[in-house]
Amino acid sequence: MKKVNDKLVLITGASSGIGAETAKVLSSKNATVILLARNQEKLEQVAAQIKQQGGKSYYYAVDLSNSEQVESIAQRILKEVGIPDIIINNAGAGRWLTIEETSAEELKEMIALPYLAAFYVTKAFISEMKKRGKGHIINLTSDASFLPKGMALGYSASRYALRGFSEGLRGYLLSSGINVSLAVFGKVESSYWKNNPGSDKRIPKSTPFMPVLTTNQVAKYIVEIIEKNKRILIRPSIFKTLFWSFRHWPDQIAERMNKTV
Repeated sequence: MKKVNDKLVLITGASSGIGAETAKVLSSKNATVILLARNQEKLEQVAAQIKQQGGKSYYYAVDLSNSEQVESIAQRILKEVGIPDIIINNAGAGRWLTIEETSAEELKEMIALPYLAAFYVTKAFISEMKKRGKGHIINLTSDASFLPKGMALGYSASRYALRGFSEGLRGYLLSSGINVSLAVFGKVESSYWKNNPGSDKRIPKSTPFMPVLTTNQVAKYIVEIIEKNKRILIRPSIFKTLFWSFRHWPDQIAERMNKTV
């Protein structure tokens, strides 16, 4: 079993929600965390909370959708902190909208976060990680990367892209010593829903009975991925049945996924 203590862990989208909670949980296990997000003030708050708990963190305000900013921050991190042992690509954005409701600008943002951000961040560190010959990249996505959600079309497409990126990257890095994992979660009670008003009303009618995860539960699942080197983790587990059903009865499941509450 791999341990997280003494590891250098970079987390995107770390100013709130899943990212912030994951940073706190990992730092409580003696990992040093590097926090990336756009909001400087919120990053400072998370870093202060980690310090109060006796943990150690670094934080950098950066627009993760901007490849030049990501590359610049990555160079600073490599110089000031070192090569991350683990990268957790958590940053995400996007309201649940139909194709008619989605503006070009919102679509660009949905693609940029999480997909392009994960690509930019991973690319910025991958050469140094390969030279070292070890590391772990964890990409967080939602059940929308396996199930079609026409009521959240841009959001779903971006999550599908992140899933494809993760699977392709894992194949590319198989003999490098760098592990790649995909974490797939259903609804999480986090700041996402407040930041994307109206999205919760687009949740498929067939899924309200699903357990809602807390950010702390998700953070502990991420620790499990690291310690057990899981290729993929799906929670709640009932989604495994839904994914299997979609492979066998795609039209029927797609119809259910587009009936909202």
